[in-house]
Amino acid sequence: MLTPLEVHSKQFKARFGRYSAAEVDEFLDQVGQSYDQLWRENAELRERLRQLMEKEQSGTDLGETLKQTLLLAQKAAEEARRNAEEKARLILESAEQQAAEIVQRAHDKVRAQEQRLEDLLAHQTALRARMKAMLEAYMDIIEQDADEERRA
Repeated sequence: MLTPLEVHSKQFKARFGRYSAAEVDEFLDQVGQSYDQLWRENAELRERLRQLMEKEQSGTDLGETLKQTLLLAQKAAEEARRNAEEKARLILESAEQQAAEIVQRAHDKVRAQEQRLEDLLAHQTALRARMKAMLEAYMDIIEQDADEERRA
C-alpha cells in the first residue's frame, strides 16, 4: 500500500503533447490529500478497533470474574445453609436429649417419692400394729390386775 508521502513525491516525466505537468501535480496533490485523509481515518479505525477488542476482552474477563464470584457466593451460601442446618440439628438433638434426661430425672424423683410414701405407709401400718399389740398387752395386764384385785 502506498503511503501519502509516496503519492506526494511521485514525479511524472513530461513529454510533448502528453500530460500537463501542472495538472498531474495538482491531481497528485488531491490524491495525496485524499489518501492522507483515508490513511488517518484508517489508523483511527484500527485504533478504535483495538480499543473495542480490549474492552470486549475486559468485558469477557469481567463477566467471567462476575460469574466465578457468583458461583463462589452460591457455594458459600449453600455451605452456610448446610452448616446452619447441621448446627440446628445438633442443637435440637441436644435439647431433646436434655429434655429426655430432665423427664427421666423427674420420673425417678416421682418413683423415689412414691417409694418413700409406700415405705412411710408401711412403717405407719407397722407402728399401728405394734401400738395396737402394746395397747392390747397393756389392756390384758390391766384386766389381769383388775381380776386379781377383785379376787383379793
